[in-house]
Amino acid sequence: MGATNVAAIRGGVVTLQAAADAFLSSPRCENPNTRRAYAGVVDNVIGQLGALRPLAEVTDAEIGEVVEGLWGTAADRRGTATGQR
Repeated sequence: MGATNVAAIRGGVVTLQAAADAFLSSPRCENPNTRRAYAGVVDNVIGQLGALRPLAEVTDAEIGEVVEGLWGTAADRRGTATGQR
């Protein structure tokens, strides 16, 4: 996969919802199936963290905890439970 450019969101405080909307509106998500798949994941994570929460205040650890809580026992595409490699 080639390198991608990420554009900064300009303005005041950027909320999780604003960041998600910008990502889902990006060329990376032009394919409707890709957008739908990403939107489902993003919506679930934002639902746990708070849509109006400032993006800059969210830590990697918090995102990891939410993802683990939502999908920790889910199988990856090879059928192996996540975290058991």
